[in-house]
Amino acid sequence: MRRKLLLTFLFIGLGSFLASAQENLVPKDSAEFLKFILLQKNVPGLGYKWKIEKSTNQATIDSLNTFEFSKTDSGYYSKVFDDFDLLKIQENELIEDSVAWALTFYVFSSPSTLSATQEYVANLIRNGDFQPVFEESDPREDLVALAQKAPYSPLLKFKLLFISDFKLFIVTGIIVFFFVVSIGMIIFMIFLKLKKTKRDNLLQEYENRIVDPLTSLLFEKELEEIHAMNTVDFYEYFSKDDINNQLFKEVLIDNIIGLNKKMKGEFKGKLKLIYQKLGLDKFSLEMLDSPKWHKVTEALVQINEMDLSEALTRVEKLANSENFHVRSQAVATLLNLSQKADLTFLKDQSFPLSDWQQMNYLRIIKFVNNFKPLRIEVLFESTNPSIRVFAIKLVRMLGRVDLIGHLSNISQEASEEEKLEILETFEVLGAHMEIHFINDCLQSEHEKVAWYAAKAAATLGDTATVDIIFKRLNTGSYSFKLKKQFLRALYHLDKLKFDQVTLGKVDPTTVQLRAHILDPMLSYV
Repeated sequence: MRRKLLLTFLFIGLGSFLASAQENLVPKDSAEFLKFILLQKNVPGLGYKWKIEKSTNQATIDSLNTFEFSKTDSGYYSKVFDDFDLLKIQENELIEDSVAWALTFYVFSSPSTLSATQEYVANLIRNGDFQPVFEESDPREDLVALAQKAPYSPLLKFKLLFISDFKLFIVTGIIVFFFVVSIGMIIFMIFLKLKKTKRDNLLQEYENRIVDPLTSLLFEKELEEIHAMNTVDFYEYFSKDDINNQLFKEVLIDNIIGLNKKMKGEFKGKLKLIYQKLGLDKFSLEMLDSPKWHKVTEALVQINEMDLSEALTRVEKLANSENFHVRSQAVATLLNLSQKADLTFLKDQSFPLSDWQQMNYLRIIKFVNNFKPLRIEVLFESTNPSIRVFAIKLVRMLGRVDLIGHLSNISQEASEEEKLEILETFEVLGAHMEIHFINDCLQSEHEKVAWYAAKAAATLGDTATVDIIFKRLNTGSYSFKLKKQFLRALYHLDKLKFDQVTLGKVDPTTVQLRAHILDPMLSYV
């Protein structure tokens, strides 16, 4: 126990001694402290300012421009300096100019007294944040001491200094690599630009060569005369080299296709005949085998515009292509050119139809249906749900009342989306004989199906419909949209039942819906 107490007192005494020793490192005398500070050259957070009298001559102040004096009520103050190496030089300069001065220490840009400054420096030393210097070292001795610590090693370890420094070698290699790649890219871009410019110039030149001969053929030659012409006869209008040039053919095809879209009557026949006589139809057929989808699509557009019916067998193979653009254009071409009313090529599609495809096909079918009624019922047998939905839309858009029976056959096994289209079709076509299907859908738990059924029931419903709607309104709670449609249908079918459901109700929704339905201004809202 005594030994422990002895060790404790010894430890406390040693700590006090070390603390006292560290504090004694900082001189208490102002002159000695200034010498101590000058020896340090720089102390973290410590600086000083010079102060001279307010009465000092302005010319003298101007000559001391390095001090950057600023005028205050108590005199002129310099900026804060933190390099104590300058202190002696500045002091001598002030003495030479016979200027009365005073020195003020600053700790972190705030004025500090001598004792506070000494305490600050002592704290830095005590905390280990600053290592004081007690004598000015000779640079030569330091360099020698440093050299003694570092063992000698030869500078040229390898024949090539560049290779011996592997880090420099790697960095230089990376820089050279990126430089070479950038130069290569610039050259490649210049090459592409030149190539594109050359192609654009050729296209413009070919365009100028084509306009006049093509105009002459269309306006100066009759259809029979063009039909009697052979390849050699066309050399009077287009040179042999141009006709055999692929780029020239592409420009010629674009011009003929563009004119074909604008021309009517005999001119369209002339253009198609010129197209075939120049062998451009074979060029279009060759493009169908291109590995590039945009080339195949371009060929399908040409076949469609030029009515190349002989290519339909090959086009039909592309109707189920994985590429959306190829598939869409192939089906559009078949719908336009096929002489068969069968739509099997569309039925067998395994990819879903987009809204854009449906709109495009509908536009073509509405036009073609005037010349050859299409067998739309074939599409009901498709395994592709989007094809079946499209077929139901076609029945409604084309007004095919004769296909209502087919819709009735598929209605029991139809999906929710198909039921929506069937209900809308029955409503548009006025299919009163299908009220049993509408009544079944009225009882559906699927809100959309029930809503479409109520909409159709408003015009096609019977007494059974009234009973179903009346029962549902009294026994269940529904969304605002569905309840409004039920009430609207009931109002059109049986106004007495409508009054029974809506009159005397405290439910504000029902009251509002009744007022809405009875308001003639809101009948279509």
